[in-house]
Amino acid sequence: MDEGHSRIQQYPWLPPVLLVGSVGLELVTPKIVSGAALIAVAAMAAAISGTFRYTLLIVAVGIGLTSVSAIQAHHGYASATVQLLEIVIASALALAVRRMLDSQSARFSRVRSTAEQLQRAVLPPLPRIAGPMTVACRYEAADAAARIGGDLYAVEETPFGLRLLIADVRGKGLGAVSAVSIIVGAFRERAESEPDLVGLAKRLDRAVVRSVEQYADPFAVDAAEAFATALLVEIDPHGTTLRVLSCGHPAPYLVRNGEVSRLDTGQPTPPLGMRNLAPGIGGTRSYDFPVGATLLCVTDGVTEARNAEGVFYDPLSELKPVPDGDPERLIGALFSSVGRWTKGGRDDDMAVLAAARYDADEPVPTGQATA
Repeated sequence: MDEGHSRIQQYPWLPPVLLVGSVGLELVTPKIVSGAALIAVAAMAAAISGTFRYTLLIVAVGIGLTSVSAIQAHHGYASATVQLLEIVIASALALAVRRMLDSQSARFSRVRSTAEQLQRAVLPPLPRIAGPMTVACRYEAADAAARIGGDLYAVEETPFGLRLLIADVRGKGLGAVSAVSIIVGAFRERAESEPDLVGLAKRLDRAVVRSVEQYADPFAVDAAEAFATALLVEIDPHGTTLRVLSCGHPAPYLVRNGEVSRLDTGQPTPPLGMRNLAPGIGGTRSYDFPVGATLLCVTDGVTEARNAEGVFYDPLSELKPVPDGDPERLIGALFSSVGRWTKGGRDDDMAVLAAARYDADEPVPTGQATA
């Protein structure tokens, strides 16, 4: 219903056209033909495509036109009276539908707001400055009244450098939020002690498996289907080199000098919680991290966003980087680009985490990264 509703909302001119058509029908056709049906359709179209006031305006005009027709009694007094009564009933129904849609829209907005607030509550606040990096993040629920999703991100300063995590838990609802808290907790606990990303990935995988084995399933799905895709990134203490390890997660991007490139994550590795299918964990890939470059990590809500033709969004061709490389502005540009691609309609949540090498000559940002 949401998709069809959004399509009809693109044609606010339809009700007036139908009203004009009803008048034309009355003028150019025999007296036995009535335009009342078009007036009734116009009222319902206004209820679906416009606001309550807009619907009320169309309804008033429609009843006025029908009243004029009844006074002139083109179709006979009795017939005209019946048509007027039918239009009044159709108009009342249209106004009731508009009220119902307004109430539903308000309820969906409250659901989305609650979902986003609960999502942020289980995610740790991220500092604007972490080690030698400027950090930014953003989470946005799907446009539809979707259940709470399982997208997550976290950043930890460790003796091995700055470590970043972005992940996507299978499923939605409170079970997904519980799983998010388990993974984030395991990351924050183990990030400072595991000497490499492979060991850290194993710890996170074990946390997912243990949560399914020992507790009421936080994923709210069959144990065989409890998993989370994850991307782990480590940036050395000097901020010059980054290492990436993907556990079934979309690859990150490196944005530099107005160009976007995808970083190869190497050998495919199963998501967290599915090591029984492939016990080995692929190695990390290392890349230079030059000054002015920004690392961009996303969930599949970005890479699987579709346009009207069903084509997936591709940051390589669609994202226009901001000139100054500010990670917060880059994330804003990405969300705007995805919005233009999908025309505002998405089926999945989006989470984005970005980090750029901090320029010591610039003023130090304060506060926390935007969530």
